[in-house]
Amino acid sequence: MKTILMRSSKIMFDRKVYTPEGIINETNQSNFQEQLIKFINNTNHQDIFVDFQQVEFVDSSGLVALVNAYNEAKNQNKNFYLFNVSPSIKMIFEISQLDKVLGIREYTDALAA
Repeated sequence: MKTILMRSSKIMFDRKVYTPEGIINETNQSNFQEQLIKFINNTNHQDIFVDFQQVEFVDSSGLVALVNAYNEAKNQNKNFYLFNVSPSIKMIFEISQLDKVLGIREYTDALAA
């Protein structure tokens, strides 16, 4: 099983992006949430970007971690965006109706936010 790694890199408009990889599940949910909230806390920008391009699967505990991170961003008056979400993971968000809560964007739309 792959672990979640955090890579923070600069992308267009000098925005840092949190980039998880692999599978987000009960085994690594706590670590993923901790890293993501740390990223939110250490980002001075109004917009929080999470690139899901390298994420293969998210289970319900991963969804909880994302909602907790979203709530943390909102508590800090920051916007929370996911982009590069695969069709299969997007379906999980739609079934759970989190697509209406989390800011799921296409790559170019996310950068224009």
